[in-house]
Amino acid sequence: DPDFAGIPTSALQLYKISLGMFSGTHYDMLMDYPALMTAIFFYVVTTVIFMLNLLIAQLNCSYQATYQDMVGYARLNRGKIVTETMP
Repeated sequence: DPDFAGIPTSALQLYKISLGMFSGTHYDMLMDYPALMTAIFFYVVTTVIFMLNLLIAQLNCSYQATYQDMVGYARLNRGKIVTETMP
């Protein structure tokens, strides 16, 4: 396939596949090369799994930061209540 003739062009085409910019006619041309299609399939699956793991890690980090803020505000509110009730 001429789109995957060299390393730089292959990297560019894989980047386009990852971003969804690879056209449908090129996918039809890939059906003529089953080994290349299999490699691209595994690349796409690996990329999707990696991106989902990255999303989960970011959500976990965001949750931890929010939880620490929540605990800090709860302590501040408790301290405010204690100081208001003391004469």
